[in-house]
Amino acid sequence: MQTQMASTASRPAERSSSGGTLRAAAILLFASTAGLWIYGGATWLPSWLATVGQRLGLDEIRSTQVAIGFLLASAATIAFAGVRARAALTVTRALLAVFAFVSVATIASEFARPTGASLLPALAWPAAAAASAIVLHRMTDRVASANPIRFRSPALMLVALIAVWTASLMVASRLPIAGSSRPAAKQLSTDDSIVLDPVSWQGRTLPDTPLSRILPVLTPLTLEGDSVIVLYNPSCGHCRELFEKHFAVAAGNRRVIAVEVPPPPGVLEAAGDGLGPVPCDGCERLQLPAGKTYLLKPPTIAVLREGRVICATDNDHDTCLAQLAAPKPSGELPSTP
Repeated sequence: MQTQMASTASRPAERSSSGGTLRAAAILLFASTAGLWIYGGATWLPSWLATVGQRLGLDEIRSTQVAIGFLLASAATIAFAGVRARAALTVTRALLAVFAFVSVATIASEFARPTGASLLPALAWPAAAAASAIVLHRMTDRVASANPIRFRSPALMLVALIAVWTASLMVASRLPIAGSSRPAAKQLSTDDSIVLDPVSWQGRTLPDTPLSRILPVLTPLTLEGDSVIVLYNPSCGHCRELFEKHFAVAAGNRRVIAVEVPPPPGVLEAAGDGLGPVPCDGCERLQLPAGKTYLLKPPTIAVLREGRVICATDNDHDTCLAQLAAPKPSGELPSTP
């Protein structure tokens, strides 16, 4: 009789220990991955996730911030909600399943399309992360057998979790993320078309981008101080709105270079071209060479500091231009006027 009672008493302790181990290990898995991505920057973002982000209009830095936000929110959710409640255990199971899928997909994409990325972020860590997530997901079955408790106030818990996710994503969006060393996208898709992909320019010097090779005069114009290159089409309404909002009045702390994108060969000028030049006080006005089809989404801007692209985008112009207000690194000398 005493032996049976002792055995029964030991089961709750064993189940509680399993739940605690699952909770701690899952938090560590998500938090350590977030820490690595914060330290390594966009280099740690899987290539296929960068491609997905690009299709959604996000550059690789913004995509990395979103991914880090997901990881931080997942760790915070498990830490806050635990795994004893039925709903919390279900959420933990779902988060681990998503994490395992992303890790396995990363490995598969690297084998299918080698990108020259370093071994650790491309293969070694995703393999370890996938194995860990699968093992932890299996542990949820053991914890589930312990008859978890129910939340006393599910509505209050839901509100708290929404706040946790919102705060995590906001924190991640403000993290300084280094660009990756991925090779630039192919410049020529055909003999007569040129791809201008702003995502691939970030963190590079201008001569390392196809933009400088197409228009070499841009390099000496952007070597010193802060510069903004704006690729626009005269018939583009959003382009004119951008110039009216940010460049109609000259700013002495930056050089603005307005680069007109000519229409493709054989295409008549749009009616909007008769509106005259875009309003840009004190701008350098250039034009890409005619006779080519330039594949880009105007307006596309590139913000440069001392000849290096610190931000480039074709959608989030305000955020990109805000980089000019960021202080220069402490060891950087002021440019010569």
